[in-house]
This record gives sequence, C-alpha cells and structure tokens, in this order.
Amino acid sequence: MRKLTTLGLILCLTGCDGTENNTTTASPEMPRFDATDLIVGRSTWMGTCRNCHLTGVSGAPAVADYKAWRARIDKGEQALYSSALNGIRDGAGDTRMPPRGGNDRLTDEQVKRAVDYMIASVRHFNRS
Repeated sequence: MRKLTTLGLILCLTGCDGTENNTTTASPEMPRFDATDLIVGRSTWMGTCRNCHLTGVSGAPAVADYKAWRARIDKGEQALYSSALNGIRDGAGDTRMPPRGGNDRLTDEQVKRAVDYMIASVRHFNRS
C-alpha cells in the first residue's frame, strides 16, 4: 500500500513544476472591446461560456483556436446563435453543448451578445 501511495504522489506531482507541458493550454487574456454589445457579451461570456471555451474543455472549441472556429463562423451568426440557444447534439443524440451553455437564466439577447463577443474574440486572436 505504501508503494502505491508513493507512486500516486509522484504521478500527481509530475509536471507541477510551473513549466508548461504539451497536454495543457495556457489561458489567453480575453480582449476588451469598446462596442456596447461586445461589453455586454463579454460579461455573459466570462460568466458562462468561458467555462468550456476558454481552453477547450470537453471538446468545445477554444476561443483562440481559429482553425476550430473558421467553419463555424463561415456558417454565419444566425447558425451560431441557434447552436448557442438550442444546444448541440452529436449523431447519437448526446449533448455536446447544453442550450444556453447550461445557464437557463440567460435571455436570448444575452446569449446572442455572448456569441458576438466570441466571434470578435476569435477574430482578435487570429490576427494577433
């Protein structure tokens, strides 16, 4: 038992020396924009959407991953609004993203502004 505990401790501490490894993604500094809609959208995004989209948790496209967003953005704002409002299911019917990012208190307008902020942020990171 003592050997297992020691081995477990070693495994837990591996990679905890403050250096970045290949399996983690640093969190980007989220941009701020002057447009009122994007200010509102940022607030909603930071409170709900960032939980998955900041670094790409559970297969969600990370906000700084332009390759993952390009085809989605090319579908247009209305398609992105629909996905955010209604959620996304995979081919087996399992939820990939819950409606409204799992926050049922958000209004349609708040969700749309968060999507606008996401699009603006993706474009911001692509030009950086």
